[in-house]
Amino acid sequence: MMFYNIFLQKVVTNNMLDTIVETIRNKNTRWDGLVQLKDLEQPIEIERFIHYCNDSFWLIRWAIIEKIGDLKLIECLDILFEKLGDTDHHVRKNTQKAIIKCTKEDIKPVINKLATPNHHISSFCRTFLAKQLDSHSDSIQEALFSKSWIISNQILHIIFLAKKEKSESMLMKATKIKNIQKHAIMMLALINSKKAVTHFIALFEKPQLRRHIIQAILTMDPSIVYPTLIGAIGFQNMKKNVQAIIIKAGKPSVPYIIQSLHKDPFTEDLLYCLNKTTISVPVYTLLEKKVLKYPDLAKKVNLNNLKPK
Repeated sequence: MMFYNIFLQKVVTNNMLDTIVETIRNKNTRWDGLVQLKDLEQPIEIERFIHYCNDSFWLIRWAIIEKIGDLKLIECLDILFEKLGDTDHHVRKNTQKAIIKCTKEDIKPVINKLATPNHHISSFCRTFLAKQLDSHSDSIQEALFSKSWIISNQILHIIFLAKKEKSESMLMKATKIKNIQKHAIMMLALINSKKAVTHFIALFEKPQLRRHIIQAILTMDPSIVYPTLIGAIGFQNMKKNVQAIIIKAGKPSVPYIIQSLHKDPFTEDLLYCLNKTTISVPVYTLLEKKVLKYPDLAKKVNLNNLKPK
């Protein structure tokens, strides 16, 4: 008997929704129908809401979608995401509001939609998530570990664009996550993170990251990156990687090598790098002046071998 009563209640309620929709469809009773829909609070079969989201009349789609948001019918989220591309501007606006209401407590459905190839959906999700970075920081940062490389990289990009320099700590952690580590390295370079330079030295142990690290070094402000690299060359556990990075970086590193060449702890190690790089005529002139200023260097630096050809 109880089951029958529940079934009967659903049928009556569904018939009520159908009646309300037809009331809205009639221009003479339209306002009454909109008021009735607004006041509707009884449980209704989700399929009826989904059905009317695709109605041919834009006002019905608009009103039904607004009601979905009011009732927070998360079961309708799939159709809501589809309606972000609705042909009517007013429907699209209401759809955005409805999704925001339905995901107020849990934004994971929005995060998961970042992997869609649909431009309307992905664009909305990116904009929405950028505004939720503080209020839903745990869920968003957790998505960095997503099995989907599309989702994890989209999240990384959203955080980076919104936070820039303030994202440094998160980006450092992201360099350890396989799906996003290469992009994280380049983002650290774009914000000229001094802390990242020593981190890059350690990461250079991984062959698959070396090309990205060199590109990051070449992207950064030379006045930040090369003094930091040279300062680390004195540490035995870093020296091999530092020398490899400096040599791979090539010409941009040479003026900074020459600048520190006279410092005893670095001389031999930097000379090794200098002999492996190409020196231009202006830089060679700088080297000559350096050797003249510090006579002890003349015993160690063979200017003839370094002379540009």
